[in-house]
Amino acid sequence: MVSNCPRIEAVAEYDLICDVCAAPLLAQEAVLSWREDPRARSESAFTLSHDRDVPASSNARREGRVLAWPNGYLAFFAERLSRIGEGWRTDTAALETLLQALAPFVMRPDTGMEMDSLRAASFGKRFGVKPGAEKEEGGK
Repeated sequence: MVSNCPRIEAVAEYDLICDVCAAPLLAQEAVLSWREDPRARSESAFTLSHDRDVPASSNARREGRVLAWPNGYLAFFAERLSRIGEGWRTDTAALETLLQALAPFVMRPDTGMEMDSLRAASFGKRFGVKPGAEKEEGGK
């Protein structure tokens, strides 16, 4: 029997998929973007994508490499929950999906990406960027 359904490939625990191009996405190359309207006190159109695929309508963003760290993950979701408490409207289904998609990176601090990022950050550098190619981010 031949099915007309598209082939669904297995997704590993540490796989992210770009919301725009549907290609695999590494946490260190991911960007979470969304539309924020302070006047209407609303957040919408959360998109996890490659930097090149960020929707033009997005006016807020966080880098995936930061969201994959426990402190960045907690800060992002704490800010969202705080805003909800202040009366902001948001796409709670999208936030729940993001919470679950990013949790494996945070719950397993031994992932190679996080360890490499922490090592680089301890020297004030960004993982994967040659020294001198970018401004320093702090560190020791």
